[in-house]
Amino acid sequence: MELNKVFVGRQPILNRGKKIFGYELLFRNSVVSDADVLNNIKATATVIVNTLNNIGLKRLIGEKKGFINVDAEILESGILDLLPKENLVLEILETVELTNNIVELCKKLRINGYQLALDDFIYCEPLSPAMRTANYIKIDLPMYNRQSLTRVVGQLKSYPVKLLAEKVETKEDFDLCYALGFDFFQGYFFAKPSVVTAKSLSPAQLVLIELSRALSREDEFYTIEALFKKNPELNYKLLKFMNSAAFYATEKITSVRQSLALLGYRNLQKWVTLLLFAGEGGDSRLSPLLERAALRGRIMELLAKKITNDPVIADSAFMTGALSMIDSLLEMSITNILSEFNLSQDINNALINREGFLGKLIIIIELLEQERFNLIHEMLSEYAVTLEDLFSMEINAIVEFEATGTNVM
Repeated sequence: MELNKVFVGRQPILNRGKKIFGYELLFRNSVVSDADVLNNIKATATVIVNTLNNIGLKRLIGEKKGFINVDAEILESGILDLLPKENLVLEILETVELTNNIVELCKKLRINGYQLALDDFIYCEPLSPAMRTANYIKIDLPMYNRQSLTRVVGQLKSYPVKLLAEKVETKEDFDLCYALGFDFFQGYFFAKPSVVTAKSLSPAQLVLIELSRALSREDEFYTIEALFKKNPELNYKLLKFMNSAAFYATEKITSVRQSLALLGYRNLQKWVTLLLFAGEGGDSRLSPLLERAALRGRIMELLAKKITNDPVIADSAFMTGALSMIDSLLEMSITNILSEFNLSQDINNALINREGFLGKLIIIIELLEQERFNLIHEMLSEYAVTLEDLFSMEINAIVEFEATGTNVM
């Protein structure tokens, strides 16, 4: 039997500090049908193993936890012994009947060093043996009202497990689960945070905006260098970045002027954009919003390059994708934020109204995050690009992100 090529997406899992703790790994194939793409749980164990080993679990998730869906067939097959266990969590699907045989298999996996999660768990006393084998229990929020959720959390507190809330879609969801003592959270609540108080731009951010303007105008290098000289911390960050593995230079960087010459206007503007997002002391690999911004930028850059073969448009696509999360990051309206930048009208139209070619690329990336593959297929067909192409770009962006961390701070 010929197997479909399988790709891997991922959805962040956050800790109580809203930092990324791990990812649920989402298996995808290039078949257009939503059912075929989303029901990858039935993909054979061989496909799962090959996917993880070909890409590399470490390359996908770094040092974080990776949650992988498994069903009864996979549990009973014995092939899980082939998978790396250090950062792996086997997420047992709600469709698995927790028989005595399955529970015994779970116990053996725990003894062998694997971590286990019970997915979409519904509490009942006869399942006590299964709960005692699990490291994590995932609670699907839409299945509960506030009263029943409070009750089930109280019942689970007597077991040695960490609680993970799934489908946390709003700040109210997060606040409730946080108050109830959940350890981890999964969902898109962080994508559109409710604005309690508008954030003002810090002095450091204002300097970065000034620098971004100068770069977009392609001011003389001595003008840009002067901004670095007036801000020693920024100078230090650039040198640190240029001397890190994130930038593939064959020679060590010894001056800002040398850095500017090697990076050039476009790459430097990309770096400034990511630096603006990271905030003071921030690690991009721990921030779900910054991660999504960085991945959007890179995927859109790759997509634009494939469609147009124009490096200038590809650079604009990166900038547009990276900036597409800035209203959520700064908790300000997008029009107010963009008034501080000197961006092209094409980028502004894409960010504000999703107009033009760049606007279409944002829509495609947003649909990718929502796993609405049929709509993506329709949009990509206009450019002779396949879902498989897009999934490959997503994988490349994820691997690059984990490799460099885009940790510009």
